[in-house]
Order: sequence, then C-alpha cells, then structure tokens
Amino acid sequence: MTNKNNYLWKNSSSSFSQLNMGAKFNKNLLVKIIKSYCKPRRKRYDGHSSEEFPIVTLFNALVGNSQRTGTQILNRKLNILLKNNSQQSTNKGRILPHPSQMREYARKFPMEEANQMFLDIYKEILPLLLEQKLIPRKLKIAFDFHKELYYGKKDNPYVIGIKAEKGTKKALIWHTCGIILKGRETQIGSELLKNGVKAGIFVQKMIEFLESLGFMIELTAMDKKYYQKWIFKYLDGKNITYIVPVRESKKLKGKKEAALKDPKDRVQTYGMKDDYVKGKGYPRIKFKAAFYGKKNINFGKLRAQYNNGTRDLKDILADIFVLATNGFIQSPSAKKKYKFYKTRKEYGGRWRIEISYREGNPFIMYSTSADPNVRNFYFIISLLLYNFWIIANLFVHKKRYWLTKEPKAYFKEDFKIFLLRAFQYYMNTDPPILKFCRTKELIGKGCIII
Repeated sequence: MTNKNNYLWKNSSSSFSQLNMGAKFNKNLLVKIIKSYCKPRRKRYDGHSSEEFPIVTLFNALVGNSQRTGTQILNRKLNILLKNNSQQSTNKGRILPHPSQMREYARKFPMEEANQMFLDIYKEILPLLLEQKLIPRKLKIAFDFHKELYYGKKDNPYVIGIKAEKGTKKALIWHTCGIILKGRETQIGSELLKNGVKAGIFVQKMIEFLESLGFMIELTAMDKKYYQKWIFKYLDGKNITYIVPVRESKKLKGKKEAALKDPKDRVQTYGMKDDYVKGKGYPRIKFKAAFYGKKNINFGKLRAQYNNGTRDLKDILADIFVLATNGFIQSPSAKKKYKFYKTRKEYGGRWRIEISYREGNPFIMYSTSADPNVRNFYFIISLLLYNFWIIANLFVHKKRYWLTKEPKAYFKEDFKIFLLRAFQYYMNTDPPILKFCRTKELIGKGCIII
C-alpha cells in the first residue's frame, strides 16, 4: 500500500533500495535530483499510456538493489521523504527536506561552489579511471558553450540562454570542457559566464586542472567562440595543438576564393593582430587555415561550380568550412593528404560534446527559476548523472565500448562505489556508510528511499 501523504512505499518486499549516507548529510544532492523527476512524463508503451519516473530505474539499478525494471518500477511513487523527528541524531542520517523546498535549498549553493564541487569530484575519479586504463594519460579535450532556454513567465535579459530577440547579449551561458573518447565524451568542467567574458580564463583553468592530475593535453578542439588571440597565445606557449573554426570576415572570404582557384591554397597561413608592443607595433599571431567543404559537400564539386560559374559565388563560399590549427598540416595531394583530412577528423570528435547535451536530456532538470545559482546547480547535477552513465558504459564494455550503450536507466552494481564516492566528495562529509536497509528499518536507521 502506498501512503500518498508522506510518499513512503510501505511494501517491505519491494525492490526499492534505501541508501544510508551516514553522518553530516548536510548538502542533500538526492533531494534535488529527485525533485526534478517527481512529476512523471506521459509515454505510451504498446498502445497503453503509462507514467515514467526515469530516476527510479536509474538509482535502483545504480546501487545494485533493483530486481525488476520497466513500468513496474517506473510507476512506483518516488518522492522520497522521511517524516520523522527532526531532532534525530546526526549519526543516524539527516532528515530530508520536502522536494517542494528544492529551489530554496539550491539557492544556498552559489555558482562558484557548485562549479568547484564538479571539479572536486573528478579530481578523485579521473585518476581512478586512468588506473583502470579506461582513459589515456594523453587526453584530447573539447570546449563548448551551451544554452538552456528560460521557461518562466517573464522575459529577463540576464537569464540563462534567453533568445537574443527577447533580451540582450547579457544573458548567461555555460562554458563546458569535456574529454573526447572514441564514441563517447565525458564532461569534467563547467562555468556559467556572461557573454563577453574572456573564455580563455576557463580554458586555462581546465588545462591546468588536468595537468595537476598528471595528464598531458594532446589536442584541444574548441568552438568558434574560443577563436581568440589570448587563447592561441596561451596554447602556443604550452605547445598544445588546437583546432578551432575561423570566424567569418572579409579577409577570410578572399582566402576561400583563393582555395577555390588553386588546390595548393587549401592550406594557407593566417593570423590576427596581437596587442601593441612599443617599438615593434602590432605583432601577428600566425596559424594555419585549412579549407574544407561543409558536411556531405565535396570541395572538388565546389571548385567545379566556381570554375564553371554554375552557382552564385556567395553560396559557394557559404559552403566552405575553415579550421585554424597550430599543428602540422599541408594542402592535400594524391600522396600527401592524411594530415589534412586527419585535422578535420580530429575536430569531429568535438561534436561529441554537442551530442552529449542531447543524450543528457533525460537528466536535465526542468526549472522556471530566474536565479542563475539554481539553474547552474541543476545543470551541474545533470552533467554528473550523464557522466555516471558514460563511465558505467566504460566499465561494462571495456573492449569496443563505443559500439554498445547501456540504457540510461541501467547501471551495474559495480559502479555503485563511484556514485557513493562522488556524493562523499560533493557533500564534503565523512565516508558514507556502505549499507542498505529495507523499508521496515527506515525509521530506526534513518535511511533514504530512492
């Protein structure tokens, strides 16, 4: 029988797991996560309507106590609560606030603290993944910026991801950093910044963070928003190869047309002015620009259209994609074209970070809050959950892991320790008690229903 007033599942034989996090459970991550899923989504299975609680399957399987999956678990009442004496001893676990208080609770976590929490978790997890040979010591990393639209009732020009036509360019956006793996991508850093803030500061922070853990950066693939001289100078000084799209300009259009005229100009020296130096003027930061046809567009076909005049020049130039790199690259020829096309392939790995946003949609928390601290905190949690799924796949499919993906709501029991470790470092508490109890023991032991 389900008690709808206190949200407790009273069946002692149910497959729900209760996780006792132990003492000083003062920053309850679970409540925030589950609040976002307490309102079910309507879906159809074989013509029958059903309510889906994706977080239920996720956590039950994650901690290894789920005996069944599917709608039998998905339809169970979730909203986790302990209706117990608030004066309960801390060594038995902390009483959970009601899910409706989640937004107020999340406001206690400023963006700087949430961002640092994310780094602290991976400061511990990344070396473990390296030890298990699940990630290499030489890393390829990607940088991207991401927006989440505001769904509130009022337009607010400062709210994350607001459309330009409704506000101003002062809207906040997330800058994210991820490790590129074959067929996968795991995000390890995030910061919410105003548009116009130097993105290079975030790039420097993440590279120094990874190097402090003993990793070496083999490649940095970046979104065009990171096409900045400050970043290029920094990466050149670190001898780190970068690949980034070149911003459109009148000068670039002339370079594109030159590449159409002569195959040898598929790679050209390009540059931008550096800051003024007394007695030297404006030194130039130089790099190579490589010219490609956009996705599914052959550059040779564009050259034929240009030579034959069968298409407007403006449209032809719009179909040319230009990458800037400080790595070795030369114009393609019959015998020497590997490096040229490898550069584009290497940059293609950056798109994994774009795909990860879509694959992470089941973990995104719906919010109408205009408070950037709340929205940033929800975003960080969604990245954590997505990364748990990615790392679980690495453990389950150590060989040829890129060919198979486990359902997002399925995790092996072996991955349980990573969840607990993440919670431990996130909450800055004593080590969690690795012990599970049944519902009938809930009141006495202060467990948490998942």
